[in-house]
Amino acid sequence: MGRVWALALGLILALLVVLLSGPLGGPRTLLTASLCVGGGATASFLGSTNHMFARGIWLFVGVLFGAVGYVLGAGIFPDTNIGLFLGGVVPITLIALATMWTKRQTDFLAGILGAGALTGVYAFQFNLDPQSLNYSLPVALGQTIFPLALGFVAGMVVQWLTRPDAQVEAGKGGDPAESGSTDVPAEAPSEVAS
Repeated sequence: MGRVWALALGLILALLVVLLSGPLGGPRTLLTASLCVGGGATASFLGSTNHMFARGIWLFVGVLFGAVGYVLGAGIFPDTNIGLFLGGVVPITLIALATMWTKRQTDFLAGILGAGALTGVYAFQFNLDPQSLNYSLPVALGQTIFPLALGFVAGMVVQWLTRPDAQVEAGKGGDPAESGSTDVPAEAPSEVAS
């Protein structure tokens, strides 16, 4: 239970940093900050801690590929359901092609979280005025990347300070009540010399 509260506290602190960051964390950023903070933390928990920094990079790359989908949507794709569909297909395809060489689904999923976070931040503004892309998209990128990075860092710190879920589920070390087991492990039988 303490591990869940540690993560909750980390995410609350990340949101507090957004709030206290002045104009950068203004009302428009705070409106979608919980989505980005949560997405960043989720990306940090994908897979093992071995490739955590790579997932952070792919999270950022996913945001950029998500922006490519909006640029193509405003400039090339038709203003129909098919155009919206293609605006979603392009980032997924680009992220899949880019992460193909790593052979890690976690990198792909981190990229998808980044692209999805940008969509959560920017879709409404884009729908209101697609032609304002040249100034509204860079603002949306900042409103996405800043809280996304804070959430990712919060998730990394919590993982470094707590045991991974796999260890808790296996009941290895730590508080037995936290792992769901109340049994005290028995001592291994000593070998009897024959």
